[in-house]
Amino acid sequence: MSIPERAADPVELRMGGPRTRLEHGRWTAEVRGDEVADVRFDGVLLLRAIRPVVRDQDWNTVPVTVVTRSRPANDEVGLDSELSFEAASISYRATVTVRLSADELVVDFRGEAGSEFRRNRIGLVVLHPASDAGREVQVRHPDGSTTAGRWPVAISPHQPFTDVAGFGWATSGVGAELTLTGDVFETEDQRNWTDASFKTYGTPLSRPFPVEVRPGEVCRQQARLRASGRRTTLPSRPPTDTVQVRSTVVGRVPALSLAACLYPPPAALPRLRGRYETVLVELTGAEARWPSLLSAAADQAAALTAELDVRVVPADPAAVGRCLALLRGLPVRRLGAFDPSTHLSTPSLVAALGEQARRAGYPGELVGGTRAHFTELNRGQDQLPPGLSALTFSLTPQMHATEVPHLVDSLSAQRTVVENAVRIAAGRPLHVGPVTLARRFNAVATTQPSGPEADAAAAVDSLQGTAFAAAWVLGSFAALAVPEVASICWFETVGPRGVVGADQTLTPAGAILDELALRRGRALLAVDVPDGIAAVAVADERGVDVLLANLTAQRRGIAVLGTGGRAEAVLDPWSVAVVRSG
Repeated sequence: MSIPERAADPVELRMGGPRTRLEHGRWTAEVRGDEVADVRFDGVLLLRAIRPVVRDQDWNTVPVTVVTRSRPANDEVGLDSELSFEAASISYRATVTVRLSADELVVDFRGEAGSEFRRNRIGLVVLHPASDAGREVQVRHPDGSTTAGRWPVAISPHQPFTDVAGFGWATSGVGAELTLTGDVFETEDQRNWTDASFKTYGTPLSRPFPVEVRPGEVCRQQARLRASGRRTTLPSRPPTDTVQVRSTVVGRVPALSLAACLYPPPAALPRLRGRYETVLVELTGAEARWPSLLSAAADQAAALTAELDVRVVPADPAAVGRCLALLRGLPVRRLGAFDPSTHLSTPSLVAALGEQARRAGYPGELVGGTRAHFTELNRGQDQLPPGLSALTFSLTPQMHATEVPHLVDSLSAQRTVVENAVRIAAGRPLHVGPVTLARRFNAVATTQPSGPEADAAAAVDSLQGTAFAAAWVLGSFAALAVPEVASICWFETVGPRGVVGADQTLTPAGAILDELALRRGRALLAVDVPDGIAAVAVADERGVDVLLANLTAQRRGIAVLGTGGRAEAVLDPWSVAVVRSG
């Protein structure tokens, strides 16, 4: 397989900013841009990160720049950072100081507004590793009391801990105590959005938001982490860069789909080798435009010899019937309806959809759930009508962070998310997608919706045409392709959000999706992979194809071992390859 090469500059720009390693005694951490990451004591991971955030009135994360960085002038071990948070109407400056001593790490935040704006959150957030799931924890409250708790195993739809002033816990022989000051804090399960973490943040959501911020207004917060004890587990062995292919069949390559390019429709239609099941089209915005949107999607589906997956977002249930009338004569395989406010398939919409589909003699599958994140499906699962024959949700790794390391971390959380969605589906087929790099729309905005054209423009990601996107897609497939998943939809057919560029050149992500789509229905074999590598093993009567992705910035030499013998591959940073085993 030949994967088109792209410039790596967009990846470098998204690596998270300047990096400084901090070490003192048994403490280690790395300051990456604005965040204090990978906090360890005696080699034991205690926190994924501590970082400052400014979230605007629509929960957008305000971009941050490191203005200056310096070491303390005295003999202390730490780092001082001056940060600038800037958006269209937002100017905010902050100082973050990090100090390490023998038994504690202290992060201080002081922020000051340079402009008037409305915010939903300002201050420090603490990211606890997703690997803490199931671990016991003592939750400290502002009144000095404590509550015994446990980090959730199943993804918690709502805040597992509220009224938080800190935590105490033990892991691998190390005892830790986190103290938070400057606000009242609470915790959410960020795996809902495929972040590989639990997040503790200031200002509880029970308080009114957005809040007016005036120039000169100051926010001060502190996170203090104390640790003691000795590691009782052996450190992990260095990676061997060996992929072991097992003979165990763990599933089949599911049907793959692409979303329609609609804003604007393409001048030329896509030509791909893969066997794509459907082209997914969302009918949003003004109903008068639905016929032209359907026509553009139908043309793209015809070019791929695919059917249509139609998702209607009507202003009222009666619009469902008008949508059904537009579908006459079109090859519609799947049909769903979603509320424009909650983004869920409400009982009234599902009832209207079922009735109108019956009257129209529509023979295809009726799907419901949410057109937004797994979060909405998880929180709204009790509101879903029991008669839905299939469930769906979409996925993006960038609800909270846009840095490449966070996008890579999201891949492990995708497997957790899809397993939780399978549980909610309770035996019904599950259709995942669209899966996109940037979010398709803002499901939690407090202001008026921006409209589908503006949403599409905002969903263009500089990583879309890079080799990184191909590696990320293969990692995403490896995470999501469980037996209960009937189909997965990625990206769009053509254009800046698509798998084919405007010049009709296949992107690296498009090339790897074509390889997967060509193997639809074939057996997936179990694989053991080293850290930083994704692998998918697909068997047929002639042997096994192993699709590999390097999810690191280092060149990797990979040995593929299987029942058919040994194969070798050298993977450049963020690259993919296909090797034949047997």
